[in-house]
Amino acid sequence: MIYSSFPIFCLQSLKNIFFYILFYVCIKEMELAVGFLLLNVLHFGICGFINKGFIQFGVELSVFSGRSSPTWVIDRNNPMYSYIATTINNARPSRMGEKLGYGGFIVEMKNPMGQRVYKTVGAGTNPRLELMLLNSSPFPLERSVRRHVIDTVRRMTPLQPYITLQAGFPSRPPFPMQRCRIPRYDPETWNASPTIRQNNCYNYATQRPTGTFAQPGRASGRRFSRPITVRGILGATVSDGLVPLPFFNPRMFPGKCYMALAVWPETDYHFYRLDSNMLWSHKPGKTAVKNTDNSGNLISDPKTADRGEYTVFVGYLGNHPGVRVL
Repeated sequence: MIYSSFPIFCLQSLKNIFFYILFYVCIKEMELAVGFLLLNVLHFGICGFINKGFIQFGVELSVFSGRSSPTWVIDRNNPMYSYIATTINNARPSRMGEKLGYGGFIVEMKNPMGQRVYKTVGAGTNPRLELMLLNSSPFPLERSVRRHVIDTVRRMTPLQPYITLQAGFPSRPPFPMQRCRIPRYDPETWNASPTIRQNNCYNYATQRPTGTFAQPGRASGRRFSRPITVRGILGATVSDGLVPLPFFNPRMFPGKCYMALAVWPETDYHFYRLDSNMLWSHKPGKTAVKNTDNSGNLISDPKTADRGEYTVFVGYLGNHPGVRVL
């Protein structure tokens, strides 16, 4: 995913300038036209970029799958403003990472006229700019997030052992679930705009595109707390109506839709779903739906897949029409 870069500003500013000239020529006021042209250039700068003090930067750190990723604004009051403005203007947009975890930064530029353009800085593609953006946050970022971003940028992410949680799930669901049709793998529906940015892994796994970036427990009134814990997330999903299952066995639970839950300790959560081809797929945050893990392999079982930072595999869940998601 690569967003459009800054030349759009140039085209729009030039269009406005020529419009003013044409307007005053039509009413035979050339002196006013020249004067207004000079004022426009002085106020906005050449193509809106000479006077960088008027540009405001909105930053999104693309890192979470379930929770909303951190966002903040960089304005002239930020001590790093001039360095970031120069570096961003000179940088080329790069493709965002498609693995679970840190994918890069999305930078929004807004000028005084309200025009907006975006530039993507993919994970590991511009280390100097990435670390600069990471340190520009006006509020403290979670320690695990900072460590993960820095390790990824430096290409030194340490291997971590995977943990399988013994949650003590019941041998069978505590109550009969309604029948659920297992979905087919159809990424195009979820990858279309604006669906792709308004729905996360929880929306996708539960097959409910609410457009609200759904959170476990929000619909049922039992929100999880932070830092993220297995008990908190699992309790919130069960409150929404999902049913913990002891293991993955479609023959034992026919007519049920399967989900799987994994946790990035103290930081985030992630859901997978089983498709009709008996492979699993997922939607990391605001990025595209895919059926491969962080190593690029098809997912036959999320428990054994490469899940990146989501090292705690919590277990399987049963989805059904009675589940509420918001």
